[in-house]
Amino acid sequence: MFLAGITVIFIQNHDLSQESKVLPAKITADTPIPSPIAIRQSIVIKIDDIPIRIAWAIVNPKEVELYSNLQDQKLSEQIKVDKSCSVLVNGGFYSKENTHLGLFISNFKTVSEYLQSPTFNGFLSIDSEGKLTIGSDFPPATVRLTLQSGPLLIQDNEALPLKINNDAPNRRVVAGKTADGKLIFLTFFRDGLDLQGPLLGKLPDITVLFEQQAGIDIANAINLDGGSASIFISNYIRLNEMSHIGSYFCIK
Repeated sequence: MFLAGITVIFIQNHDLSQESKVLPAKITADTPIPSPIAIRQSIVIKIDDIPIRIAWAIVNPKEVELYSNLQDQKLSEQIKVDKSCSVLVNGGFYSKENTHLGLFISNFKTVSEYLQSPTFNGFLSIDSEGKLTIGSDFPPATVRLTLQSGPLLIQDNEALPLKINNDAPNRRVVAGKTADGKLIFLTFFRDGLDLQGPLLGKLPDITVLFEQQAGIDIANAINLDGGSASIFISNYIRLNEMSHIGSYFCIK
């Protein structure tokens, strides 16, 4: 993988009203620093003099379920209890009209149709055999679950340079496929201020830095919803939402 530089100018977290474009760019990331607070399965990397904590959970795709939350609008604490989730992570984006932005398939049922968008340019899919796919190819009709989201951050072991308009330092949530086919969820946030985080335009290169520091090879990665409409709950960390999440991944 390469560590590309990035020129950043875009994105509004949660409701992406504008579009991102993949363009060549340029960046320098600071040297990683030790974590000031011990939280298992997390590291801290200093980006532009700001400590960004990265927490993660690696799960078996066969154990992953995807649900819509647009009608019920349940809070994460209630979802975790109702669904008995050991890991709970938000899904993709939704509109001001409370509709999913893009293709959404849950338990073989299509809840929302495909959306043509340069921002939501990728799919996370798991088939009936538990095979995970993350990338730009449209998923086959036989998938058990699919989430359209974006932008794609890493494809075929290459970080994708992004140019982003109206970028903001928000908490980020990412889904990736490891070299051995597992699903890894990551959250990136400012240490001590968990609703803040890195610029989206820098996220591909920060993900590469994470790989180098954690020793985890991520072949493909995609951006999920973030900021106030994001959650990340595992055995080691709990980040709750400030506004309702549109969908979620639940791992028993």
